[in-house]
Amino acid sequence: MKKFFVTVLCIAVAAIAGYGIKYALTPVNTQEIEYTTHENSVSGEGYVIREEWLMTARNEGTFYHAINDGDRIKKDGKIGELFYGDVSEERLQELAVADSRIKNAQESSISRSMTALDSANVEGNIFNRESDIVSAAADNDVLSISKYKKDINSLRKNNTLASEDTLTELEARREEILREIGVSKEEIIAQISGALSMYTDGYEDSLVLSDMANYSVAYYDSLPKQIKIGKISNKVDVGGAVCKVVNNHRFYIMTAVPTEQLKGRQPGTEVKIRFKNMANVIKNGVVHSISEDQGGRSLLIVQCTDYLENALSYRLADVDIIFESYTGYKIPVSAIRTEDTNKQKVIGVKNGVERDCYFDLVYTYTDGGYAIVRPADDSIYKLSDMDRIVVGER
Repeated sequence: MKKFFVTVLCIAVAAIAGYGIKYALTPVNTQEIEYTTHENSVSGEGYVIREEWLMTARNEGTFYHAINDGDRIKKDGKIGELFYGDVSEERLQELAVADSRIKNAQESSISRSMTALDSANVEGNIFNRESDIVSAAADNDVLSISKYKKDINSLRKNNTLASEDTLTELEARREEILREIGVSKEEIIAQISGALSMYTDGYEDSLVLSDMANYSVAYYDSLPKQIKIGKISNKVDVGGAVCKVVNNHRFYIMTAVPTEQLKGRQPGTEVKIRFKNMANVIKNGVVHSISEDQGGRSLLIVQCTDYLENALSYRLADVDIIFESYTGYKIPVSAIRTEDTNKQKVIGVKNGVERDCYFDLVYTYTDGGYAIVRPADDSIYKLSDMDRIVVGER
């Protein structure tokens, strides 16, 4: 029995000794190193306000768009034609084919003009590629042989003027199709530059750039949250939508947030805009306006200064408006130590050994009780090399 008690006592002493060693190497008042980003931001549902032009019909008829949905067009550019009558899909398809061939012929003509390759140069390039094929064959380089053959075919194609389907003939064929349709028409000309959209969402008259100065928190709250997307039909009634052109290079985000969160913020402030329902895409922006307090909230309007392709598809976006962003190591205020020289440091722990890690203060979040810091350039030991930091008194 005595031997048993001696064994138990030895085990207890060993356990206590082990705990003491562990405490000495890794004190209980330590925590792991955390690298993070702190943001001063506001969040909310934001309505997209953009420059857009909705064409409505003065007469019923059939709309033919010569460009595709989503294609960009310049101001005063031709979008298509509105025929004052019923035109079959077959006729519209014939027009589409004619326009496509005319476009290809025009691009081919421009390409030949810009390239300005004379026959001698082309033949010389073809001869060089044929020599390359011989060399590649000797090296059994099958991939290069295939590439050189494609080059030769391309050179021969570019050097051959089409003997049929000339631009003049294609344009004549288009006029013939129009005569066969046999109804009066008007050309649809873009009033602004942007991208063609053949969809409406019901906000075209509710969210207008020229009316932004009059918008309020109450107006924001009155807007419907359910977006009703409608595809514009080729068959148009009087007053019905014909097409829409949207400028997606410049647009605005309007949201209502607690006034307290906007304290000290001013129009003209540069911000970042995170679109959370667009895979967290972040774009540059600038504060356009902040309204007066209205029931504890203010209307914040931010201009997005970056091109965003998806802006064409969204009217209501889940956004973060980021005023400042600080990245570095997050440490509790209780871990900061100040020396007589006013240099600040934290005690880092690496493999059980404590080191003084001096840092530069990036940001202090008083309410959260922590600071964001970066290792000082002249610090021998860096926070980035440590496993843990000592918190509070050792």
